[in-house]
Amino acid sequence: MVTKDIICITCPQGCIIKVSGDPAKGEIASCEGYKCKRGKVYAENEFVHPVRILTSSVKTCGAAVPLVAVRTSAPIPKEMQMEAMEEVKKITVSGKIAPGDVIVENFMGTGANLVASGSIE
Repeated sequence: MVTKDIICITCPQGCIIKVSGDPAKGEIASCEGYKCKRGKVYAENEFVHPVRILTSSVKTCGAAVPLVAVRTSAPIPKEMQMEAMEEVKKITVSGKIAPGDVIVENFMGTGANLVASGSIE
């Protein structure tokens, strides 16, 4: 059995939630210290399968700026973050880009798109 202390980030209270169980099997034996339902859901999800929004920048070609900011449209598995950054390094964009434009659909098979969060003219 594994026990982790998880600091909740769903609200400003920052509860320290103690979760015990077997994350590999997706089993949670106990969850203590949360002050709201959102905190419990966050801690359980973080214990079993942590995910994060990836934020980075990609190279540009023929633009006044060398880089444009990008992010994933949804959280992707935390264990994929380093591999995802290697994929981002390979991307170069050109032309006019506006915030929200899809740079890569279904980025790395995660179901999340890689979208621009910056712009180039």
